[in-house]
Amino acid sequence: MTYSLYIAVILVAGMGGGKLAKKLQLPTVTGYILMGLFLGPSVLNFITSDIYYELGFVNELALGMLALSVGTELHYRVFKAFGRNLIILSLGNTLLTGVTVVLVTWFVGMPLQYALILGPLAMSVSPAGVVEIVKEKKSEGEMTQNLLGLVAFDNLITILTFGVMVSFVQSLGNDAGTSGLMLVGTVVLDILFAFFVGIISGLFVSYFIRNEKTGNEKLMTLLIAALLFNSGVAHYFGLSPILTNMIAGVAISNLTSRKILIASLLNRIELPIFILFLTLSGAHIDISIIGQVGLIGFSYIIARSIGKYMGIAIFSQFTSISKKVRFNLGFGLLPQAGIAIGLATIAERSLPDVSGAITGVVLTGVIFFEIFGPLLLGKALDRVGETKV
Repeated sequence: MTYSLYIAVILVAGMGGGKLAKKLQLPTVTGYILMGLFLGPSVLNFITSDIYYELGFVNELALGMLALSVGTELHYRVFKAFGRNLIILSLGNTLLTGVTVVLVTWFVGMPLQYALILGPLAMSVSPAGVVEIVKEKKSEGEMTQNLLGLVAFDNLITILTFGVMVSFVQSLGNDAGTSGLMLVGTVVLDILFAFFVGIISGLFVSYFIRNEKTGNEKLMTLLIAALLFNSGVAHYFGLSPILTNMIAGVAISNLTSRKILIASLLNRIELPIFILFLTLSGAHIDISIIGQVGLIGFSYIIARSIGKYMGIAIFSQFTSISKKVRFNLGFGLLPQAGIAIGLATIAERSLPDVSGAITGVVLTGVIFFEIFGPLLLGKALDRVGETKV
């Protein structure tokens, strides 16, 4: 089969899975992922590992769109209204999650150097899993606003912490005492370069948005070009495409104050891309991996769930958010997929003798969090009364 036929089948099958999930009163995101699981190696093996990687450009485009969309949520007005809360909640839940996962997975048998990598990976949140549920539920309110901001903050902290931790673990295997410092310096430079690329592309798009003569069709073309530029440059130089696009979104939002316009432009093209992305994400899941990682994978799920939920519940006591949001917001941070898988793959390539241990544990978590995370998030939004469907 040609790739165009694969894409056609995946789109139709993904839509069918989403429709079926909706009839069963499940999030459509869960339907896309479960349909991908059915088409993948775990069941039919229609979407093989080779096909998944050959269609990798879909993942890059979708993650770029999500990162840009989440970045636009970090407007200075949001910082003014929720900035203190977001910083406290994000630092609190990521720190507690990372430490809990490191200690628990190490205790049950994961080598310490690998457990140190699992900690930052557990901090990440799936933008797709959150954004799609928020849109599907037409959710608005205090929890929704804080949740979207936390997705951006948590993933930013994840990327920064992951880079430093990989450098630290690499330095443990080196004899030279200065190697760790050099590696951390390289990570910092990469992050600064990613910020630079994101800001430049954000300035470029912002200029045309402020030009009233530029039509929406042209703006959408420029937005896609910026997404691809950010992802392409990041891939070429080994940077994070998520970070570059997120910074571009922050720049565009704050330089133009046209967040609604950006959202409307993205809405016109995102549905088929997200269906492909989420269905392919489900196809990448291999259920047999659960048996290979066993207790460590199960411990990772428990530790991450405790860290995310309790991190919000505890540190929200030092914020001004309402009581009903405090005990539901943590459920919104459970979805996990593309970012964690991507970073786990980078870790496997960067560290010697890992033999799939890190990816195996993360994929086990993804199986759970991508299926049940959106469901728990939807119920939490219903409980706080912010949904309109």
